[in-house]
Amino acid sequence: MLAAMALALGWAAPAMSEEAGSGGAPLGAAVASEQQKHAKSVTLAPFTLNGVEVTQDRGRAMLDAFKSPENRKCKPFCVQPKSIDGATTVEVDDFAKMADEINSGKTLIVDMRTPAWYAKGTLPGAISLPYTDLTGKKTKAKAKIKKLKGKNLIAFCNGWWCGQSPTGIRALVEFGYEGKIYYFRGGSQDWADAGLAFVTP
Repeated sequence: MLAAMALALGWAAPAMSEEAGSGGAPLGAAVASEQQKHAKSVTLAPFTLNGVEVTQDRGRAMLDAFKSPENRKCKPFCVQPKSIDGATTVEVDDFAKMADEINSGKTLIVDMRTPAWYAKGTLPGAISLPYTDLTGKKTKAKAKIKKLKGKNLIAFCNGWWCGQSPTGIRALVEFGYEGKIYYFRGGSQDWADAGLAFVTP
């Protein structure tokens, strides 16, 4: 079980600069504004997720990694597709609607980012399944998938500018994963934009 400890401070600036990308042009304010529109406007009543009370507070400090998505460069940080074959796209406000099935264990929240990102803060109760574990050796991937026991999954990464969960979801689909796969396209970016707190594993 994750500690219900909100990350109040931003991540270290050096980590942000290393991951900002240098291969292309910045995404820009217009693109970021369009992608962030829903999460920044949604209103959520408090709800419980995996034993953690989730409350909306847009006054809480924004993590450095999500403050300026407009400055991220494509490539590698490009706008991701709104849907992925074999998965159902969900929004940040769907977590409240799906809380019962998440809390019952029927549906798992799966963080597909690399372990370093997961360690910095994740969604309440999320398990770590890096996309790299699904795209490397098939024997390792199959072992990881077996541990999911065919449960429904809500897969996410850093958000609409991050390709980690799309890559992981496509791998799951190719392996013929039995459970239902939900794609939380907005990921951590939308979680932060909606004023929701991260927890530390």
